[in-house]
Amino acid sequence: NMSWQAYVDTNLVGTGKVSKAAIIGHNGGTWATSSGFVVSQQEGLDLAAAFKDASNLRSKGAFINKEKHMVVLANDRSIYGKKEKGGFAAVKTTQAILIGTYVEPLTAGNCNNTVEKLADYLIEQGY
Repeated sequence: NMSWQAYVDTNLVGTGKVSKAAIIGHNGGTWATSSGFVVSQQEGLDLAAAFKDASNLRSKGAFINKEKHMVVLANDRSIYGKKEKGGFAAVKTTQAILIGTYVEPLTAGNCNNTVEKLADYLIEQGY
């Protein structure tokens, strides 16, 4: 099985469709991350809670790597956020939360699809 860091480097950032990425636990702890990309424990916990109830994130914004995003989609699997010239996709799996960001010229659609695809794969593998 590939390491969590390899999933970040190869399956997310390595596709050329994701700028920076992280894999975190449902408790907000970081499992793997791109260099210079930090999802704090509080940011992770806020994200994890938003899969159940996104009202807090919708009103205050979603913070990833200390950057504020407007939430454009939130359900029990996926949260998408947008800021000027970029955004993020966060997708929950059985054990983890995958986070991918994009900065223009990368697009939301490609970033979101890439994160969703890896989430599907990890869920199939029991993660």
